[in-house]
Amino acid sequence: MKPWQIQLEQALGAADAPAVLTRGLLERFGATARGDEQLRESSFTYWIKRQVERGKLQPVQRGLYLNRLRARPGTLADAIPWLYRDAVVSLNTVLGDAGVLNNPSNIVTAVMPIDTGAPPPSRLGRRKTQAGILHVHGIPRGVFDAGRPDDRLESIDVHEHPRATPEKALIDWLYLGASARSRRTTPPHGDIDMDMLDRKRLLRLANAAGMEAVLKTWSA
Repeated sequence: MKPWQIQLEQALGAADAPAVLTRGLLERFGATARGDEQLRESSFTYWIKRQVERGKLQPVQRGLYLNRLRARPGTLADAIPWLYRDAVVSLNTVLGDAGVLNNPSNIVTAVMPIDTGAPPPSRLGRRKTQAGILHVHGIPRGVFDAGRPDDRLESIDVHEHPRATPEKALIDWLYLGASARSRRTTPPHGDIDMDMLDRKRLLRLANAAGMEAVLKTWSA
């Protein structure tokens, strides 16, 4: 292995290295590692190909990769902001990762805002990537932004992508289940461990989103 390749892999393996890498970002890391050494683009493309074969870079789509050189490898959830502006990981993914949902899914789920009078966001729904399947749902801006930021969003220090709290993830799911515009059904009550949720936060979010009645009916 050449010195610049060793240096590049060390940089990408650092704890503060990006979880998701574009081709352009990889090239900037490569330029820093090479210094004054010139390298043909075809040679760098070959290096990327080798990292993909070794499982160190996981393609998501053309020109976008998960960084698996890190001790905490990048995940498909980390790529959500690169694929959908304003989207927040929510629903099954959040509830499953938190241990609240008894039957978690391998599909990454997220929500993104829909503004009144504006055309709906493109590419909503189920989408297959080279790193797995994701499903993005649209919800009204008023529901999307309902509640205090610290009630509805996890700290960015914990996750490297925008992520709903488990309580907000449940409110999002209940909204979609109650909406005539959504094919999604409400979560089976028996699949949700309510004891793992912050009840006060859940009620605050339900009130902010106008979902008090839906939550009460579902909880009964």
